[in-house]
Amino acid sequence: MVEFPRAADPSRPRPWVIAHRGLVGPAPENSLDAFRAAIELGADWVECDVRRDARGDLIVFHDAEVGGAPVGAFTREQRALGLGWAPPLLAEALDLVHGRIGIDLELKEPGLVRQVAGLIRHDADPTRILVSSFLEGEVRAASELLPDLPRGLIRGGWPIRARGGPGLVRQAVACRATHLVLERHRARQRVLRRAAALGLTVLVWTVNRPAQLRRLLFDPRVGGVVTDCARLALEIREQG
Repeated sequence: MVEFPRAADPSRPRPWVIAHRGLVGPAPENSLDAFRAAIELGADWVECDVRRDARGDLIVFHDAEVGGAPVGAFTREQRALGLGWAPPLLAEALDLVHGRIGIDLELKEPGLVRQVAGLIRHDADPTRILVSSFLEGEVRAASELLPDLPRGLIRGGWPIRARGGPGLVRQAVACRATHLVLERHRARQRVLRRAAALGLTVLVWTVNRPAQLRRLLFDPRVGGVVTDCARLALEIREQG
């Protein structure tokens, strides 16, 4: 199994702080400035969203539509007219973070893995790139085209029933994921135990409340928390 690297001090393993779409605030989400701010803050990873524009380029952008029009119907330069800024190319984001911070690439559309594989540098650290998706087919494709990279199956929403947790773990194993990326409501004790028993690394999103951060940052079964409050998460982790 491919795992995220752990903290240098083996007596104090700590989940990673993953800045959700970068460090958002002064900078727009999923922008290069937001990623730079996360790097400067000292976050361990950034999470970003990947789509394809009308030119066929991979861009870093979350929403499927803007103003009622599909993102994929426009080039990123055209999209900038409605946003006030141009979504970065994935290639630009990968160059920015290379050797500086880990990056979680959430693939929002089917059929992106081969193109992503073509952008990853030959000298990229395989422990610092995660390919994740809600789409099981994308996770399976990543296991074939990017076998050296960790792969995350994302699952969200409120649990439908108390005994539904292990099903999430089975889904991750079935699509050859190395990570299970759970919305915080799904990160129940049963699921964490089952995932740990089968060697899956669990990431939890989007964790912003101090009490939730304290609980998850010091749970040895959690590999990382995705948060909009990276500064707070780092402070809590440092306090111990």
